[in-house]
Amino acid sequence: KLLQTLSQATDNLAKADAIQVEYTEKIREARSKAAEAVVGFKKTTEDAIDARLAKSQAEREEKANEVKAKLQAEVQAKIDAAEPEIEKRKAEFVKETLASMGM
Repeated sequence: KLLQTLSQATDNLAKADAIQVEYTEKIREARSKAAEAVVGFKKTTEDAIDARLAKSQAEREEKANEVKAKLQAEVQAKIDAAEPEIEKRKAEFVKETLASMGM
């Protein structure tokens, strides 16, 4: 009877060891899957942030180019509008300079 009890105890210990090994393997697999999920989430999040940053930068550059073009057009328009006055003053200056020199 003692031998039978010892045999049952040994069987129970073997089953407990098998359960522990299976449990440990499942925990390892779960941790591995969790790590992969974290890496995937991190990659997805970084890609989304990078896309937003690129879009924002493109929009900012587009607005800056629009403002620059508008300012250049305004400056050119003012230069073009002032050109007749500049030519008039230039002609008067030349005339006065030549007159003061007696020419």
